[in-house]
Amino acid sequence: MKPPRSLKITDHEIGSGRPCVPGDLAICNCVCTQRKGEVLFSSDTNSPYLIRVGGRDCNAGIEYGLLGMRIGGRRTVIVPPNLTYNERKTYPDLPGKELLVYELRLIDLPEKWDPEMERRLAAKADS
Repeated sequence: MKPPRSLKITDHEIGSGRPCVPGDLAICNCVCTQRKGEVLFSSDTNSPYLIRVGGRDCNAGIEYGLLGMRIGGRRTVIVPPNLTYNERKTYPDLPGKELLVYELRLIDLPEKWDPEMERRLAAKADS
């Protein structure tokens, strides 16, 4: 899964261990703000998000932002409106052309929810 070019990803800390790939269960902290800084939502440090990467548990911008992250890594992901479908439903007053900024910190990659996903995606790319 290659991120769209419209997605802007900036790493602040790389982290360690293996990179996050489709099929992983990622545990992360996330803060979502509008471009002007107003916080829309955030995870609590005691209640991080569990995201099935590739399972569409969250918007595509967050899933693409998690790809390649390593445990302990921190990154900023600036997501265009077409990749923020969840927020458009939850926050109907959000302007349609608003970029959203996600601050992600990967806490753990404890297991795979779909161990075959990475292989299937690679086979699909080869064909």
